[in-house]
Amino acid sequence: MTGNQLLTPMFVDDGDTGLLIAGLRRYNVFTSVFFLGRHRALLTELVTASGVGPGDRVLDIGCGPGKLVRVLGAVTGSAGAAVGVDPSAAAIDDNRRRDRMPHHRYEQGPAQRLPFEDGEFDVVTSTFVMHHIPEQHRGEALTQMWRVLRPGGRLLLADAAPSPRMRRLLGPLFGDFEAVDIRRYREHLTATGFTDLAYTRSRYQTGILTGVKPVSGTAAH
Repeated sequence: MTGNQLLTPMFVDDGDTGLLIAGLRRYNVFTSVFFLGRHRALLTELVTASGVGPGDRVLDIGCGPGKLVRVLGAVTGSAGAAVGVDPSAAAIDDNRRRDRMPHHRYEQGPAQRLPFEDGEFDVVTSTFVMHHIPEQHRGEALTQMWRVLRPGGRLLLADAAPSPRMRRLLGPLFGDFEAVDIRRYREHLTATGFTDLAYTRSRYQTGILTGVKPVSGTAAH
């Protein structure tokens, strides 16, 4: 069985939009196994790396089951807002049903066509998502992230960066992990206008890339 065949029950290919989560329960089981039961610790690390603070408005793109949204919202507090967006109607419906926090919100939409105003957010995160977007739309997705960030806002991208041992174990199922290396977007982020790019590798099998939309930044082409 290939990695794609293993993931098929969790995702459906929606053509021009990209892969959509279809099996939330199976997805949650997979993340628990991949992160060896330390997914919660990774979420905490991602929130810290994002620089989000009390009162901030933060957007999580490709929010899936909404776990990161809820951890971000615990930091922003009711003076801020934590918003999740995902192209999967099933994921959005599930989050709206389960998450009743008044300063949390969930909207349906793809990363390449975000349904938000210019400069609406202080922080934008997108984790384990870029490789699900059709390659021809990834540049537009990054441009949309720039658009919805306020000047001075922060961006965090993250994706799998398995240890050598995990690569050996999962390689037969998932193939080349280089395709999900988040560092591949550095050049495009720089061209878009992001500055202060920094990459760190978490001990939780994850690469984290952060950047800043400068206060004097001009609109991306």
